[in-house]
Amino acid sequence: MLNYHRLLDRLQVQERKFRSSGLYLTALIAVSFLIGVLSHTVFIAEVVEPEQTSAEITSLNTELKRQSHVVSRLEMALAIEKEANANMKQMFSKQIQKQKNLEQELAFYRSLMSPEKEVDGIAIHGLELSKGLLPNRYQLRLILTQLQKRKNSVKGVADVVLVGVQDNEQIEISLNDLDIEKFNFGFRYFQMFDAEISLPQGFDLQRIKAVVQVNATRGVKGGRIEQTFEIAELLES
Repeated sequence: MLNYHRLLDRLQVQERKFRSSGLYLTALIAVSFLIGVLSHTVFIAEVVEPEQTSAEITSLNTELKRQSHVVSRLEMALAIEKEANANMKQMFSKQIQKQKNLEQELAFYRSLMSPEKEVDGIAIHGLELSKGLLPNRYQLRLILTQLQKRKNSVKGVADVVLVGVQDNEQIEISLNDLDIEKFNFGFRYFQMFDAEISLPQGFDLQRIKAVVQVNATRGVKGGRIEQTFEIAELLES
């Protein structure tokens, strides 16, 4: 009977040990499972995030290349447009210069066809006028041409008379009145005279009259011619 109770006590002790070991094993398995889950989550996050970052970098590089191609095409188009504009400006400049040359030639041949505007082969080829930088200041150019072939030059004097209104009266102002010497000429083909004129205060310039006096010499009778130019036409040309 005593042996039976001892055996029963041993079995109860072994049962307690097995229960403690089972609980410990169960807890250990649960903790291991949780650690495994957490490790897997961290690993997945570390693996997926670099993959996402790499995909974003690839997408950005692709977009950057596309934008670079667009910028290159725009720069090329801009360069072509600038070159085209430069060529157009150059072409327009040549056309304007060509037109001016034709106008000068036309004026020359008109002077040949107008004997009343020449004396002994000397003609008033034209008169040019442009505004200066300051108010009431003008740049003036008188052009004379020789219409006849001569071995010797023809001499004379040319004057420019400014016709306008001042204080409700029409007055005429010559070069001498502006302290500018008259144009003494002596040439065989053509000659140009330049002058800068300053108008008096309150003087309204309306016309310019060019006067040419040819000296009488051997083989030259001499004489006088004059031609009037309207200011509006001079400033438009």
